[in-house]
Amino acid sequence: MQREIFDYNPEINSKTIRDINYHQTIQKEETNIQRNIIRHIIQSHPEGITDFELENITGFRRSSITARRNEIKEISIVGIAVYSDDDGNSRLNTLWGITC
Repeated sequence: MQREIFDYNPEINSKTIRDINYHQTIQKEETNIQRNIIRHIIQSHPEGITDFELENITGFRRSSITARRNEIKEISIVGIAVYSDDDGNSRLNTLWGITC
């Protein structure tokens, strides 16, 4: 990976850099493929699906899942799932679904 260093410009802040990076990410084919996969899986689960389940199904990192999910306008919260671990501790997870 090549790194280019620019002179400091006080008009360019971290928000500007974030916005530029986000715009570039939206246009990348890789993230578009991830977005389409996530949309298809969520559409296939009308009862809702959690990010944890999406991570297990796709193998994508959770940060990629939440980022791509947040980019899909039709997705909204459809419920809450309660999972219990081996020690009996309960954990709440958001169920995501597609709104028509």
